[in-house]
Amino acid sequence: MVKDMTKGKPVPIIIRFCVPVLLGSLFQQVYNITDAIIVGRFIGMDEMGAIFSTGAINFLVIGFVLGLTAGFSIPIAQAFGAGDVSEMRKRVANAFYLCAMFAVVLTTLTMVFTRPLLKLMETPTETFDHAFDYIIVLFGGITVIILYNIFAGLLRALGDSKTPLYFLIISCVLNIILDLVFIIVLEMGTMGVGFATVIAQTVSAALCAVYIRINYPVLRFKKGETAFSKERCGKLLINGVPMALQFSITAVGSIILQRAVNMLGVVAVSAVGMSSRIQVLMMQPMEALGITMATFCAQNLGAGKLHRIKSGIKSGLLMVSGYSVIAGLVVIFLGRYIAIAFVGSDAPNLDEALVYLNRFLLVNGSLYCVLGVLFILRNSVQGLGYSLVTVLAGVSELIARAVIAWVFVPRFGFDAIAFANPIAWFLADVMLIIIFVVMMKRLSKIPRRDFKEAIRKKR
Repeated sequence: MVKDMTKGKPVPIIIRFCVPVLLGSLFQQVYNITDAIIVGRFIGMDEMGAIFSTGAINFLVIGFVLGLTAGFSIPIAQAFGAGDVSEMRKRVANAFYLCAMFAVVLTTLTMVFTRPLLKLMETPTETFDHAFDYIIVLFGGITVIILYNIFAGLLRALGDSKTPLYFLIISCVLNIILDLVFIIVLEMGTMGVGFATVIAQTVSAALCAVYIRINYPVLRFKKGETAFSKERCGKLLINGVPMALQFSITAVGSIILQRAVNMLGVVAVSAVGMSSRIQVLMMQPMEALGITMATFCAQNLGAGKLHRIKSGIKSGLLMVSGYSVIAGLVVIFLGRYIAIAFVGSDAPNLDEALVYLNRFLLVNGSLYCVLGVLFILRNSVQGLGYSLVTVLAGVSELIARAVIAWVFVPRFGFDAIAFANPIAWFLADVMLIIIFVVMMKRLSKIPRRDFKEAIRKKR
């Protein structure tokens, strides 16, 4: 179950780890898409647009959680790669203390500021209440979302990417069943979609906790290993907060852009929402490879194997480049047919929405290779413990989206929306390439005999 990624040929190891992560991400998107299909088919296009319109604010908060827990897992993976299991368990204990603190803070903030933020985003009046009902329930379950992701992060830090997949599949099936019950039987509307997601996440978190307790003796604490440590919390935060901010900064740019989309009307909102769901689905292999590279680099950094890190990153870039071509062709030529599944062929304003959608997917799909490089380099740099500098890439994305939303959308309308993401990806890539080259030069200057000890001091 535990997988040491510091030994063996990098490519097979990367693929074996990546496939379960990818399948898990795809199942996650399947039930996200199912939410939209069920809402679109059984309630209406306005309600579906309401869920889509919360995407940016959802990513702001849940993305922060994903980045935070992923960042916490990096020092844990480094300790595991170095063979120091006692230090690993101490970091795990302090990660849980930090997760509890963030759960309280984030729940409180979202309960207070969600409604004002939706208003600030110019959420259309006809969808506002539906959007609020959905997202406030989702934010009420932040604690269980944090728990599931920290458990999944722990398993992946130890090289086990299969177990989180199994529990996620169970969660997906349960979520779909609950969607149907809450929406069709109980007629709870978009609020029911939120409850279905939270309950499914709760089940996943509980299953992960029980499984780890039974099957992972390496994670069972010994005397003195659960003590609170400012030093360890500091190291965890150094990795976790920048990764969380990376997500949130990107989300702020998306919120600014979403506000511009909202001002173009409900049809534009629905078109961008459907396009984004399709795009997120196609991005999952890139994201899975990125997650894999973070764990691969973290473990090999702990083991002091710089040559394996270089080889793994090169392989990751080649794989993601090949996939990006295939994904681009799929969304360009099949995107409209996937979108029709959301609402049916007889939905009002569908023809106009599909015109917007085709334009959006053509521009974005043609440039997926730029996005693939972003996923590989950002996660690799984070896995090597340089999470803080990757925030600069997020800031460049934020600036790009903000400038487009405030300057170009009023002049060029939806065309500017279509080009916003690729421009943001490109600027982030430029920043990450510079960071990566400088970082590798620094690591290469460390004599091989002293490399492992130098990294341990850094940790």
